[in-house]
Amino acid sequence: MMNNALVTILGAGAAGIGMATTLKRLGIEDIQVIDKGQVGASFRKWPSSTHFISPSFNTNGFGFPDLNAITPDTSPGYFSNNEHPSGKMYAAYLTEVAQHFNLPIYTNEEIKEILYTKDGYLLASNHEVYKSKYLIIALGDFHFPNINGIKGGELGIHYTGLGDYSKLTDTDTYAIIGGNESGFDAAINLAKNKKKSIIYTDSTGIDSTSSDPSLGLSIYTRNRYEEFKDWIQIQRGVRIQNIIKSEQGYQMVDSNNNIYHSIAQPILATGFATIQSPLIKHLFEESNQRPVLNHIDESTIYPNLFMVGPQVEHEGVILCYIYKYRQRFAVIADEIAARENIDLDQDMLQYYIDNQMYLDDLSDCGTDCVC
Repeated sequence: MMNNALVTILGAGAAGIGMATTLKRLGIEDIQVIDKGQVGASFRKWPSSTHFISPSFNTNGFGFPDLNAITPDTSPGYFSNNEHPSGKMYAAYLTEVAQHFNLPIYTNEEIKEILYTKDGYLLASNHEVYKSKYLIIALGDFHFPNINGIKGGELGIHYTGLGDYSKLTDTDTYAIIGGNESGFDAAINLAKNKKKSIIYTDSTGIDSTSSDPSLGLSIYTRNRYEEFKDWIQIQRGVRIQNIIKSEQGYQMVDSNNNIYHSIAQPILATGFATIQSPLIKHLFEESNQRPVLNHIDESTIYPNLFMVGPQVEHEGVILCYIYKYRQRFAVIADEIAARENIDLDQDMLQYYIDNQMYLDDLSDCGTDCVC
């Protein structure tokens, strides 16, 4: 069976539901959303102890929505009654948004192959084929852990697989590779369960003087670290390149051939890389484990193929938070409308602009703070 639409969105997380909602509200209604799981599948996989580091607060109506909202007029903080929602709370918020705007979503539909033809894109599952002129990739990065080129990385356990920290009982001190948000989050949650940790990292967000939370640790994480810092040791200037199984557990070898030991599997807090997905890897050029995109977030290899979400980067500006990448939804919608001669709802477009959800010039995006 062939399912046709002008625009197909692959992924029903924050980026996918946000993009679909924007398209529909602006007047592009011939869309379909596909996800191999439920709406918010990536967020549903978060450990129960993991919460948003960016605070949710209902500032809607004053020109800037809740930081974690995907539309100008919703608030996950208000919806969940929580300033730092959990993954399951946020997935429930996304589900409510999708239902409210009656988005056409195919869930539990795993796409096996994406083909580009002269007529557009074909997405094939085991049972269905989806066709569209435009394809927007909105995959959740939590599904794609990055081992950061560490040889023997499969011997460790990635942050995404930690689950319930109370069940980590192999040792009293855990080794964590990676010194940014996920590394400190793992260390803090281990400390809450009376476990010590050693963070091995060549650089760490705790030392960053940048006011950009994409480069340094968030205030939320810094405050939690201060509470538990006596349980956490940081080995700075260490770049682990190899993990080896030994009789006593595991050996970690750094770039200077120094060896560090761990009784339990080392924890890999080494980030995510959606671009490594075999499903989409051939669709984009790659640089530093991120897709290469043009100024409107379009593939440099194939036409009418866009990406939205935390993997998008422009001129050193990393759009890794929802409050950043949501500002590109309406820009892409505007571009598709221009190519198809579709008249957008100008009042709604202005509504997005007025609420800081239309960013078409990233040259002035900075976070310098005078104090």
